[in-house]
Amino acid sequence: MALSALAITALGVGGGGLGLQMKGQHQAGKAAERQAKNEAILQEHNAKLKEREATERQEAASVEERKHRKAGERLKARQRVQAGQAGVEPVGSLKKVQEETADELEIDALMIRRGGTVGAARLTADAQLSRLSGRSALLRGRSARRAGRIGAISSGLSGGANLGLLAASV
Repeated sequence: MALSALAITALGVGGGGLGLQMKGQHQAGKAAERQAKNEAILQEHNAKLKEREATERQEAASVEERKHRKAGERLKARQRVQAGQAGVEPVGSLKKVQEETADELEIDALMIRRGGTVGAARLTADAQLSRLSGRSALLRGRSARRAGRIGAISSGLSGGANLGLLAASV
């Protein structure tokens, strides 16, 4: 059975369109994977920034704590000197005031340390979430690439069957 020129042209156009459709699906999957890789790189960068900020926050809190403790020691020394100059013995209510001052200074120093630790822990957790988000993006990208391949194959099989039916009917 001879095929007419119109039928041959229709098969050629159909086959070309099918090839373009398959290539487009495959390319879309690859593009989604590239985009996911870029997102993962960005998330890793963000994670490193947050870890660096966490370290800096912890160090700043340590410095602030040391400054606070030194200032507290100076304050307690001034209290002792003033009491000594006034001829007051560190007993009774003066001793209690000195102990309360020391306790309050220690609590303040510990709160400064805690603030740095909590802030650093929050940033470290954010860094871990960024890394998880990056890994998730990579998995989505791989899935998109596979879906593009499967879609291209599916289109090829479906289109090939349709072209076969078209050729058989001519």
